Amino acid sequence: MSKTLVKRLAFPVLIIVGLLVASFLIPVLYPDYEEITQYLSDENNKVIAAPPFTPEEMPLLGSDRLGRNFLLLLMAGAKFTIFAALVIAALRMIFGFGFALLYTFLPGSFTRPLKGLGESFQYLPLAIVVFGLLAPIEGAFQGGALPSGHYFFIQLAGIAAITIPSLGIYLGEEMKLFMKQEFVDVSKTMGASRFHLIRKHLLPQFLRHSIVLFSEQVSQALSLLIQLGIILMALGGMKVAEFAIGPFEPSNPVYFSETNEWAATISMNIQQVFSTPILVVVPLILFSILILSINSISSTLKKALIDSDLPVKQKVKEEKKSKEQVVRSEELFTFKG
Repeated sequence: MSKTLVKRLAFPVLIIVGLLVASFLIPVLYPDYEEITQYLSDENNKVIAAPPFTPEEMPLLGSDRLGRNFLLLLMAGAKFTIFAALVIAALRMIFGFGFALLYTFLPGSFTRPLKGLGESFQYLPLAIVVFGLLAPIEGAFQGGALPSGHYFFIQLAGIAAITIPSLGIYLGEEMKLFMKQEFVDVSKTMGASRFHLIRKHLLPQFLRHSIVLFSEQVSQALSLLIQLGIILMALGGMKVAEFAIGPFEPSNPVYFSETNEWAATISMNIQQVFSTPILVVVPLILFSILILSINSISSTLKKALIDSDLPVKQKVKEEKKSKEQVVRSEELFTFKG
């Protein structure tokens, strides 16, 4: 690995690692970080503030509506946000590749309708689709029939599953183009089986591009989590805090989350976006920093692993001067959805 590549990867990787380290240290250094603060008082025991506290009253970012330190909640929830995005991306990659292999070797009479269905599905708002898919399970969670931890993993599986067909169809189309190359035709002529073609040709080509594709899927998963948070679909679910300060108001409930992941903090505080915008803006900024770091890693790896072959491919094209369409390997398996 070149020094230039290490330097380009160092900063975004350090940001992600720093968030993870801080997220695991917060419960150790501040075991009472979720403690509810009912009010703040001065030296004369006179009440001077009630939640949500401002950054001046509770540094550095104030508190949520339960009086909990907002900065500590966000840092503690970072590990769940990052873990969720990684798991969703991994599930998409694994099952998307399996779907793509089946799609590649299916006859055209089956793949053409699937391709049209997959292309039309890309225009649907995925957040609404996921919300509708998980709404019945949300009811089971609110009724107490489903623990928060189980609900968390069910949500991850549902979010991943909703995009596997479109990703698989896209990869399948790229695989079909790759299978039309001359050296693959030679292998077929010599009697190579499908398993041999997958093991010797498709799998190596996919693995080379899988790191870039995986990072792209992580960014897309984070973007989808933001949208779900805005429409009150939080990972791990949300509960109404009936123990909140003051009388319970059904029209303006106070929520809490067991995970405190960033999308959940958006969901819990979305109704405060005008009165206390910091409760929504700060999680969005953290999401932006994380997505920017992932995209920076993806761009650097793409240049190092894929675009570095571009001059070689162009030279081959010039020498052959063929009229046949040539598939550029640097574009294979790069998801553009």
